[in-house]
Amino acid sequence: MTPTSQAAPTADLRMMRRSTVLTLGVVVLVGGFVQLLLGVNLPPTPRMILLSALTLAAVAAALAAIPLLLRVSGEAAPTHPLVLALIGASGVAWLLAVPAPFAGWGWAFLFALAGGVLSCLVHGWWKVAVVLGTNAVIVGGGLIGLLASPARVASAGTDDTADLIVLGTLALFTLMPLSAVWALQVVLRLEQARQTAAELAVAKERLRFATDLHDIQGHNLQVIALKSELAERLLTARPEQAAREIADIRVIAQAALDDTRAVVNDYRTVTVAVEVRNAAAVLRSAGIRCEARIETPGMPTAMGAVFAVAIREAATNVLRHSRATEATIELVLADTEEYRLTVSNNAAGAVRPGGTGLSGLAHRVAGQHGTVETTRTDDIFTLVVRVPTTDAAAPDPAQACTPDHGMPADGRVPAAAPTGREAGR
Repeated sequence: MTPTSQAAPTADLRMMRRSTVLTLGVVVLVGGFVQLLLGVNLPPTPRMILLSALTLAAVAAALAAIPLLLRVSGEAAPTHPLVLALIGASGVAWLLAVPAPFAGWGWAFLFALAGGVLSCLVHGWWKVAVVLGTNAVIVGGGLIGLLASPARVASAGTDDTADLIVLGTLALFTLMPLSAVWALQVVLRLEQARQTAAELAVAKERLRFATDLHDIQGHNLQVIALKSELAERLLTARPEQAAREIADIRVIAQAALDDTRAVVNDYRTVTVAVEVRNAAAVLRSAGIRCEARIETPGMPTAMGAVFAVAIREAATNVLRHSRATEATIELVLADTEEYRLTVSNNAAGAVRPGGTGLSGLAHRVAGQHGTVETTRTDDIFTLVVRVPTTDAAAPDPAQACTPDHGMPADGRVPAAAPTGREAGR
């Protein structure tokens, strides 16, 4: 089902992406702020100015790299220029902070974040290696800086608790991008699985129908082909026998037509209740919240077949022509005078002229003296199908023969009598 595979992201997926962007953005800004905050008490030497500039560059690179983490796993390379810029700026800042006098653990926040970003873009055990390697570089560099700074070593007893808190926070910063992106990847895989399930359901139904049609028509068409060849050979030499063969062809063709009609009718005469459940399940599988209500006391079978087709057409239109997040399906007996089907959805797409789905539906509903009406209010699209419970007057033949050049401005599809071709089906 091509439309499904190209469908817009569902509401849950869009919300998850926004949440991931917000989380990563906050982590980056907090990391940059803390890194600068811990260094403001130091003298404004050229070293501190350079560390601040590298911090701002790393923050800009990290924010620009966030869209890379929203892609499907494997689409973004760990050697992307933005990733390399983030690792380079944050890594150089940490290297400048290590030599004596040690500038402090706070200058490693963005380097820890860079390691977390890199771990999101590699696969398998490389994720563990990147996380452990990042923390090893931070701890090793900090220890080197402490040992090379006698003043810091002398006061280490008073700063142990603060250093442990900072180290724990650095380890958390390394894991935060990985956890946020992992949750997004899980939702992406669930979305792909849901789309695949919907496509498989459609493909399975098409295969079933194609198999039934082939089993029934294969033999008939083969016999028609053979008898046609025989009649062609006998037409000149033995015209009477050729005429009998042609008569047999007509009988077989009529039987084939009857068999085809039986298969199609069986395909279309799904009960309304089953069709509503199927339509609601398909919409929900596409991430659309769907509420369904059905009350069809005493509905004739023929009328139920028409409403089943209408429900199927409406569900297809919602999937193909909208970015809906909510839909409703309601079929009720209104005032004991008519059965009324109402299907509505939000986020309706632009009107596409030239479609045949609603026109074909109008012809079917016309067979039950009903009407098809569509309305659009803001972004809410509504399809209403009305069929009277009792036989009404036959449609005006003049209207039935009027060419269809599009729907009127009020959105009502005029009920027209079936054409000769439709009547023969």
